[in-house]
Amino acid sequence: MTPDAKTVMIRAVGFDLGGTLMDYQGIAPSWELAYDEALAAVVTTWDGELTEAMIAGGRELLRRYNTRLSPRAEEVDHLTIFGELLDVLDAPEVGRATLVEMAADAFFGIFRSHAIAMPGAVETIRSLHRSGVRTGVLTDVPYGMPRRALLGHLAAAQLGMLDAALLTSVEVGTRKPDPEGFFCLAMVLGCAPAEVLFVGDEEKDIDGARAAGMTAALVWRGDGQSPQYGQHFTVASLSELPALVTSGPS
Repeated sequence: MTPDAKTVMIRAVGFDLGGTLMDYQGIAPSWELAYDEALAAVVTTWDGELTEAMIAGGRELLRRYNTRLSPRAEEVDHLTIFGELLDVLDAPEVGRATLVEMAADAFFGIFRSHAIAMPGAVETIRSLHRSGVRTGVLTDVPYGMPRRALLGHLAAAQLGMLDAALLTSVEVGTRKPDPEGFFCLAMVLGCAPAEVLFVGDEEKDIDGARAAGMTAALVWRGDGQSPQYGQHFTVASLSELPALVTSGPS
């Protein structure tokens, strides 16, 4: 770990999710290579058949809402995205509201079986809980993922203990690095932002946490020198985090 000159006195630890606590084994971060499989799963919800034109249109729409390709500040929910996707896939109009939900569940279900905890994640969270330190999650979700789908992914990755203090970009309305989500997370955790250590693996995690007045820790698992985003601490492993917490709840 590489600390700055101060000692961290915190009551809670907030986490980013994807790339920090959880990953999708065998799935590229943008999910692009899995589009065709996911589109095929979607049309099964009404026994539809994919045409080449539908596949091309579905890919184009998903790329448009792919924040790794087209970053956005304001979040878009799954009702909007999958409503548009059903139009592209020529879904029946009858029962459309139900089909939207079924389509979203089918789409995100493709990725659920790939969800795994990052090394040390479960043990680190349990260690923090044993020390009386509160934990929570603020995560930007892909394609407006509904909370129920994300909870299923957490359960698949053995991270269900984080359900109670979980905030998504859909619920907040904005994506990182907007500090609004970080302020909301502090409220959920019952702490002032200055009492929270936020842990993430991207620059937007560090920028948002610092803008909200939190202490920021970067998880850097790469080779060589870690990037400098203004983080207060850099850790190579989640298992280093409990040592940064010098004070539990008052």
